[in-house]
Amino acid sequence: MQILILYFSGTGNTHYAAHYLARRLERFPLEVLVCSIEQVPPDKLPAFDILGVGFPVHGGEAPIPLAAYIRSLPPGDGRGAFAFCTKGAFAAGASRRVLRRLTEQGYIPLGETGVNMPGIDLLPFLAKDSWLLRKMVEKDYNHLKPLDRLAGRIGEIALAIKQGDDPTEFKIQLPTLPGSKTIEKLWIKLYDRMAIWLRGKFYADERCNLCRLCVRACPAGNIQVVDGRIRFGDRCYLCLRCLHQCPQEAIQLGQGTVGKARWRGPMGDFNPLVHP
Repeated sequence: MQILILYFSGTGNTHYAAHYLARRLERFPLEVLVCSIEQVPPDKLPAFDILGVGFPVHGGEAPIPLAAYIRSLPPGDGRGAFAFCTKGAFAAGASRRVLRRLTEQGYIPLGETGVNMPGIDLLPFLAKDSWLLRKMVEKDYNHLKPLDRLAGRIGEIALAIKQGDDPTEFKIQLPTLPGSKTIEKLWIKLYDRMAIWLRGKFYADERCNLCRLCVRACPAGNIQVVDGRIRFGDRCYLCLRCLHQCPQEAIQLGQGTVGKARWRGPMGDFNPLVHP
Protein backbone atom coordinates (compact mmCIF):
# COMPACT_ATOMS: atom_id res chain seq x y z
CA MET A 1 0.00 0.00 0.00
CA GLN A 2 1.64 3.19 -1.22
CA ILE A 3 0.62 6.70 -0.24
CA LEU A 4 1.92 9.61 -2.32
CA ILE A 5 1.82 13.09 -0.78
CA LEU A 6 2.18 15.89 -3.31
CA TYR A 7 2.60 19.46 -2.15
CA PHE A 8 3.43 23.00 -3.15
CA SER A 9 5.20 25.19 -0.60
CA GLY A 10 6.22 28.80 -1.11
CA THR A 11 8.04 29.51 2.14
CA GLY A 12 8.19 26.18 3.98
CA ASN A 13 4.98 25.79 5.97
CA THR A 14 3.39 23.20 3.68
CA HIS A 15 6.75 21.48 3.15
CA TYR A 16 6.90 20.99 6.89
CA ALA A 17 3.25 19.89 7.11
CA ALA A 18 3.67 17.31 4.33
CA HIS A 19 6.68 15.70 6.00
CA TYR A 20 5.00 15.88 9.41
CA LEU A 21 2.03 13.99 7.99
CA ALA A 22 4.32 11.43 6.36
CA ARG A 23 6.04 10.76 9.70
CA ARG A 24 2.68 10.18 11.36
CA LEU A 25 1.58 7.81 8.59
CA GLU A 26 4.79 5.81 8.83
CA ARG A 27 3.61 4.52 12.21
CA PHE A 28 1.35 2.27 10.14
CA PRO A 29 2.91 -0.48 7.96
CA LEU A 30 2.65 1.73 4.88
CA GLU A 31 5.00 3.09 2.25
CA VAL A 32 4.80 6.88 2.16
CA LEU A 33 6.47 9.09 -0.45
CA VAL A 34 6.53 12.90 -0.30
CA CYS A 35 7.14 14.96 -3.46
CA SER A 36 7.04 18.65 -4.28
CA ILE A 37 5.12 19.36 -7.48
CA GLU A 38 8.22 21.32 -8.52
CA GLN A 39 10.17 18.09 -8.30
CA VAL A 40 8.18 15.75 -10.54
CA PRO A 41 5.81 16.41 -13.47
CA PRO A 42 2.32 14.89 -13.25
CA ASP A 43 3.00 12.40 -16.03
CA LYS A 44 6.07 11.04 -14.20
CA LEU A 45 4.51 10.31 -10.83
CA PRO A 46 5.50 7.09 -9.03
CA ALA A 47 2.84 4.43 -8.48
CA PHE A 48 0.43 5.08 -5.63
CA ASP A 49 -2.76 3.68 -4.10
CA ILE A 50 -3.81 6.79 -2.18
CA LEU A 51 -2.99 10.39 -3.14
CA GLY A 52 -2.55 13.26 -0.71
CA VAL A 53 -2.38 16.90 -1.82
CA GLY A 54 -1.10 19.74 0.38
CA PHE A 55 -0.86 23.46 -0.24
CA PRO A 56 -0.89 26.93 1.37
CA VAL A 57 -4.12 28.89 1.01
CA HIS A 58 -3.73 31.90 -1.27
CA GLY A 59 -6.74 34.16 -0.94
CA GLY A 60 -9.14 31.31 -0.23
CA GLU A 61 -7.85 29.14 -3.07
CA ALA A 62 -5.11 26.67 -3.89
CA PRO A 63 -2.02 28.36 -5.38
CA ILE A 64 -1.99 28.81 -9.15
CA PRO A 65 0.68 26.15 -9.84
CA LEU A 66 -1.08 23.51 -7.74
CA ALA A 67 -4.44 24.10 -9.41
CA ALA A 68 -2.81 23.68 -12.82
CA TYR A 69 -0.95 20.56 -11.65
CA ILE A 70 -4.15 18.89 -10.40
CA ARG A 71 -5.77 19.34 -13.81
CA SER A 72 -2.89 17.34 -15.33
CA LEU A 73 -2.95 14.45 -12.85
CA PRO A 74 -3.66 10.94 -14.14
CA PRO A 75 -7.26 9.73 -13.67
CA GLY A 76 -8.10 8.50 -10.20
CA ASP A 77 -9.65 5.24 -11.39
CA GLY A 78 -11.30 4.77 -8.01
CA ARG A 79 -8.21 5.40 -5.91
CA GLY A 80 -8.52 7.33 -2.66
CA ALA A 81 -7.42 10.93 -2.13
CA PHE A 82 -7.14 13.41 0.72
CA ALA A 83 -6.21 17.08 0.96
CA PHE A 84 -4.72 19.40 3.56
CA CYS A 85 -3.93 23.08 3.59
CA THR A 86 -1.83 25.43 5.69
CA LYS A 87 -3.47 28.73 6.51
CA GLY A 88 -2.76 31.89 8.39
CA ALA A 89 -6.43 32.63 9.03
CA PHE A 90 -9.40 31.97 6.74
CA ALA A 91 -9.18 28.92 4.45
CA ALA A 92 -12.50 29.64 2.68
CA GLY A 93 -13.09 25.92 2.05
CA ALA A 94 -9.98 25.61 -0.14
CA SER A 95 -9.15 22.00 0.78
CA ARG A 96 -12.76 20.91 0.14
CA ARG A 97 -12.68 22.49 -3.31
CA VAL A 98 -9.39 20.75 -4.16
CA LEU A 99 -10.89 17.46 -3.05
CA ARG A 100 -13.97 18.10 -5.19
CA ARG A 101 -11.71 18.64 -8.21
CA LEU A 102 -9.95 15.35 -7.50
CA THR A 103 -13.35 13.65 -7.16
CA GLU A 104 -14.30 14.94 -10.61
CA GLN A 105 -11.15 13.25 -11.92
CA GLY A 106 -12.11 9.87 -10.53
CA TYR A 107 -10.62 9.93 -7.01
CA ILE A 108 -12.53 8.89 -3.89
CA PRO A 109 -12.50 11.65 -1.22
CA LEU A 110 -11.25 10.18 2.05
CA GLY A 111 -10.52 13.23 4.21
CA GLU A 112 -9.43 16.85 4.37
CA THR A 113 -8.20 19.33 6.95
CA GLY A 114 -6.53 22.68 7.47
CA VAL A 115 -3.77 23.53 9.92
CA ASN A 116 -2.94 26.99 11.24
CA MET A 117 0.54 28.23 10.41
CA PRO A 118 2.16 31.66 10.51
CA GLY A 119 0.71 33.85 7.78
CA ILE A 120 3.60 34.57 5.43
CA ASP A 121 1.77 37.60 4.06
CA LEU A 122 1.55 39.20 7.51
CA LEU A 123 5.01 38.21 8.75
CA PRO A 124 7.13 40.52 6.58
CA PHE A 125 5.32 43.52 8.06
CA LEU A 126 6.11 42.53 11.66
CA ALA A 127 9.03 43.95 13.64
CA LYS A 128 11.67 41.35 14.40
CA ASP A 129 11.18 41.86 18.12
CA SER A 130 7.36 41.83 18.07
CA TRP A 131 5.44 39.64 20.51
CA LEU A 132 3.36 38.21 17.65
CA LEU A 133 6.44 37.01 15.78
CA ARG A 134 7.82 35.51 18.99
CA LYS A 135 4.53 33.65 19.47
CA MET A 136 4.77 32.23 15.94
CA VAL A 137 8.37 31.12 16.39
CA GLU A 138 7.69 29.50 19.76
CA LYS A 139 4.59 27.56 18.68
CA ASP A 140 4.79 23.78 19.27
CA TYR A 141 5.16 22.49 15.72
CA ASN A 142 5.76 18.94 16.96
CA HIS A 143 2.09 18.52 17.80
CA LEU A 144 -0.32 19.58 15.05
CA LYS A 145 -3.65 18.04 16.01
CA PRO A 146 -5.49 18.49 12.68
CA LEU A 147 -2.71 16.60 10.89
CA ASP A 148 -2.57 13.98 13.64
CA ARG A 149 -6.28 13.29 13.19
CA LEU A 150 -5.99 13.15 9.40
CA ALA A 151 -3.02 10.78 9.58
CA GLY A 152 -4.91 8.49 11.95
CA ARG A 153 -7.92 8.34 9.64
CA ILE A 154 -5.96 7.85 6.42
CA GLY A 155 -3.68 5.25 8.03
CA GLU A 156 -6.62 3.16 9.21
CA ILE A 157 -8.36 3.47 5.83
CA ALA A 158 -5.19 2.45 3.99
CA LEU A 159 -4.85 -0.68 6.11
CA ALA A 160 -8.49 -1.58 5.49
CA ILE A 161 -8.07 -1.12 1.72
CA LYS A 162 -4.92 -3.22 1.88
CA GLN A 163 -6.98 -6.00 3.43
CA GLY A 164 -9.51 -5.84 0.61
CA ASP A 165 -12.06 -3.18 1.57
CA ASP A 166 -13.43 -0.93 -1.17
CA PRO A 167 -12.29 2.75 -0.95
CA THR A 168 -15.87 3.88 -1.56
CA GLU A 169 -16.79 2.54 1.89
CA PHE A 170 -14.77 5.42 3.39
CA LYS A 171 -15.95 8.17 1.05
CA ILE A 172 -16.67 11.45 2.83
CA GLN A 173 -19.29 14.01 1.92
CA LEU A 174 -18.13 17.46 0.85
CA PRO A 175 -21.04 19.68 1.87
CA THR A 176 -21.23 23.39 1.27
CA LEU A 177 -22.33 25.17 4.45
CA PRO A 178 -25.27 27.60 4.13
CA GLY A 179 -23.98 31.06 3.25
CA SER A 180 -20.39 29.87 2.89
CA LYS A 181 -20.31 30.26 -0.88
CA THR A 182 -21.15 33.96 -0.59
CA ILE A 183 -18.44 34.53 2.03
CA GLU A 184 -15.90 32.54 0.01
CA LYS A 185 -16.65 34.45 -3.17
CA LEU A 186 -16.36 37.82 -1.42
CA TRP A 187 -13.06 36.82 0.19
CA ILE A 188 -11.61 35.54 -3.08
CA LYS A 189 -12.75 38.64 -4.98
CA LEU A 190 -11.19 40.92 -2.37
CA TYR A 191 -7.91 38.97 -2.51
CA ASP A 192 -7.83 39.05 -6.31
CA ARG A 193 -8.11 42.84 -6.28
CA MET A 194 -5.44 43.16 -3.61
CA ALA A 195 -3.17 40.76 -5.54
CA ILE A 196 -3.16 43.04 -8.59
CA TRP A 197 -1.95 45.91 -6.40
CA LEU A 198 0.63 43.78 -4.54
CA ARG A 199 2.29 42.43 -7.68
CA GLY A 200 3.39 45.94 -8.55
CA LYS A 201 5.05 46.54 -5.17
CA PHE A 202 7.99 44.12 -5.38
CA TYR A 203 11.48 45.54 -5.71
CA ALA A 204 15.06 44.78 -4.68
CA ASP A 205 16.72 47.53 -2.67
CA GLU A 206 20.36 48.62 -2.43
CA ARG A 207 21.33 45.58 -0.33
CA CYS A 208 20.87 43.26 -3.33
CA ASN A 209 24.20 41.69 -4.37
CA LEU A 210 22.78 39.91 -7.44
CA CYS A 211 23.25 36.42 -5.99
CA ARG A 212 20.30 35.39 -8.21
CA LEU A 213 18.79 33.08 -5.58
CA CYS A 214 15.41 34.70 -6.21
CA VAL A 215 15.75 34.07 -9.95
CA ARG A 216 16.52 30.39 -9.41
CA ALA A 217 13.92 29.84 -6.70
CA CYS A 218 10.90 31.63 -8.18
CA PRO A 219 8.34 28.93 -9.09
CA ALA A 220 6.70 31.23 -11.64
CA GLY A 221 9.93 32.15 -13.47
CA ASN A 222 8.87 35.73 -12.81
CA ILE A 223 12.22 37.25 -11.78
CA GLN A 224 15.07 38.26 -14.08
CA VAL A 225 18.24 40.28 -13.99
CA VAL A 226 17.97 43.15 -16.47
CA ASP A 227 20.71 45.75 -16.85
CA GLY A 228 22.28 44.66 -13.58
CA ARG A 229 19.03 44.98 -11.58
CA ILE A 230 16.46 42.50 -10.30
CA ARG A 231 13.23 42.89 -12.25
CA PHE A 232 9.82 41.41 -11.47
CA GLY A 233 7.37 40.42 -14.19
CA ASP A 234 3.59 40.04 -14.14
CA ARG A 235 3.31 36.26 -13.56
CA CYS A 236 3.83 36.37 -9.77
CA TYR A 237 2.04 33.67 -7.69
CA LEU A 238 2.39 35.83 -4.55
CA CYS A 239 3.98 32.91 -2.68
CA LEU A 240 6.51 35.46 -1.27
CA ARG A 241 9.34 32.94 -1.52
CA CYS A 242 11.69 35.52 -2.98
CA LEU A 243 11.06 37.98 -0.17
CA HIS A 244 11.49 35.47 2.66
CA GLN A 245 14.47 33.60 1.16
CA CYS A 246 16.66 36.54 0.12
CA PRO A 247 19.86 36.19 2.18
CA GLN A 248 20.37 39.97 2.15
CA GLU A 249 16.69 40.68 2.98
CA ALA A 250 16.85 43.01 0.00
CA ILE A 251 13.54 42.09 -1.62
CA GLN A 252 10.68 44.24 -0.41
CA LEU A 253 6.95 44.51 -0.85
CA GLY A 254 6.62 48.26 -0.63
CA GLN A 255 8.33 50.18 2.17
CA GLY A 256 6.54 48.34 4.98
CA THR A 257 8.74 45.23 4.82
CA VAL A 258 12.13 46.96 5.13
CA GLY A 259 14.00 45.63 8.15
CA LYS A 260 11.05 43.45 9.17
CA ALA A 261 10.64 39.72 9.85
CA ARG A 262 11.35 36.91 7.40
CA TRP A 263 10.25 33.24 7.50
CA ARG A 264 11.93 30.06 6.29
CA GLY A 265 9.50 27.50 7.63
CA PRO A 266 8.70 26.37 11.19
CA MET A 267 12.22 25.00 11.72
CA GLY A 268 13.90 27.88 9.86
CA ASP A 269 15.59 25.50 7.42
CA PHE A 270 13.40 25.51 4.30
CA ASN A 271 15.51 25.45 1.14
CA PRO A 272 13.41 26.04 -1.99
CA LEU A 273 16.13 24.67 -4.25
CA VAL A 274 16.04 21.29 -2.48
CA HIS A 275 12.77 19.39 -2.07
CA PRO A 276 13.52 16.10 -0.25
